[in-house]
Amino acid sequence: METVGFIGLGNMGGGMSANIQRAGYPMIVYDLREEAALPLLEGGARLANTPAEVAAASDVTFTSLPGPYEVDAVATGAEGVLEGIQPGGVYIDLSSSRPTLIREIEPKFRAKGCHVLDAPVSGGKTGAASGNLAVMVGGDREVFDRVKPILDAFGDKVFLCR
Repeated sequence: METVGFIGLGNMGGGMSANIQRAGYPMIVYDLREEAALPLLEGGARLANTPAEVAAASDVTFTSLPGPYEVDAVATGAEGVLEGIQPGGVYIDLSSSRPTLIREIEPKFRAKGCHVLDAPVSGGKTGAASGNLAVMVGGDREVFDRVKPILDAFGDKVFLCR
């Protein structure tokens, strides 16, 4: 079973990560507000000190962040996902961001032998908590197939966009 990292445990990320944990995946989490992680820690998740630490300990790392600035900083900045991710690892951004951002950062991950999926979600905080989100995934079919069981934990409509 894949170890899942989750960065950004706010309105959307809190619900999505809780559903991943309920599905039985081992988790390592990070949020600027440590108290946001408490429910997951009580369920057995480990707390990381940086996004890089999350990625280093995970097979699949998710971000759910407010916008493109935060996504870029957490994905490629100092102590970010790119710094910690291991070859073969998967980085998935769930944020609503600018469409070109993932295209800009994906080559940096590919150079490390890693995979990137862009997977914005729709359904709001209630959908995130109940596992009723639409998850619209852009990226490689093989990588999508690998992570789809994890996406199914929080999305009832998960599909690959081509």
